[in-house]
Amino acid sequence: MSNDVGIDWRKDYDLARTEAREKGRLVLLHFTLAGRPVCQTMDDETLAQADVARVARERFVCVRIDVDAKPELFEATIGGRGGLATCVVDADGDVVSALHGFAAAEPFRRFLETADQGYAALAAARRDAAQAPSDLSKLHALGEAYRKLDSLRRAEACYRKVLDAGAAEPRSILASCHERLARFRVMRGKNLEARKHLDAYRALDPQGALPWTDRILLTEGLTLAVERKHRDAARVLQEALRRFPSSDEADHLTFALGFVLHQDGQDKPAMEAFESALKKFPASPWIGPIREQIEHIRNPQPDHTH
Repeated sequence: MSNDVGIDWRKDYDLARTEAREKGRLVLLHFTLAGRPVCQTMDDETLAQADVARVARERFVCVRIDVDAKPELFEATIGGRGGLATCVVDADGDVVSALHGFAAAEPFRRFLETADQGYAALAAARRDAAQAPSDLSKLHALGEAYRKLDSLRRAEACYRKVLDAGAAEPRSILASCHERLARFRVMRGKNLEARKHLDAYRALDPQGALPWTDRILLTEGLTLAVERKHRDAARVLQEALRRFPSSDEADHLTFALGFVLHQDGQDKPAMEAFESALKKFPASPWIGPIREQIEHIRNPQPDHTH
């Protein structure tokens, strides 16, 4: 075994995929940049952690790549800027799940286990879509399978293919694709593109009859936040939580509400929202950002303004 933080890292991506095919495993592909402090921190605090190393060794074929040595591989699998990133790919090179930047040990272990456990459903959705290429519901389902595993570039490609097909039906699937794409756009700060998809969604569902209303309200609130219309965003998010307290995205809704309230100078209700989220959603992926916001409010920088 290598001395590299308890994980037997391979250095050749193509050979790792061949090995993965022979063993019936997925590939854990970790990108790093030499000399970057955050990369060393992830080595020391995450990849060296015993449970993380055990899951990686037992369930994956692990390969470590310096981004500067394989920029084309980084672009094909992760894309965008940065260097520190991790993805899980199958033996064919399809990206099952992707994780940008640093992750602490426990979230990283969950990332690995989710990809491993969710791959069978993704593979089944991929087969279904391949067998019925004209069935938009199958293509949409494949996008949902990718999104569930955080393979967001692959999910986005599926949603765009559905819309590019130019079909008028099924209306619910088209609306869902517009909402998903609006969310992807606004999470990257592209509010104008998000607005176009939000408008398209509203045109397909003017009465709010489709079962995606909680999702669209969150996306709308996030778009208003990017536009710095924090009070309007708070109103939309409060409405969503009132109408859909058991939404699958209640944790994100609550975090977003606390964030926009803080941005609007309403720190007391913002803290109430964050503390409520900590109690209600202890396993949420938003717990880290929630704690950061609480610390930020309790200990603001001297020159801090909004």
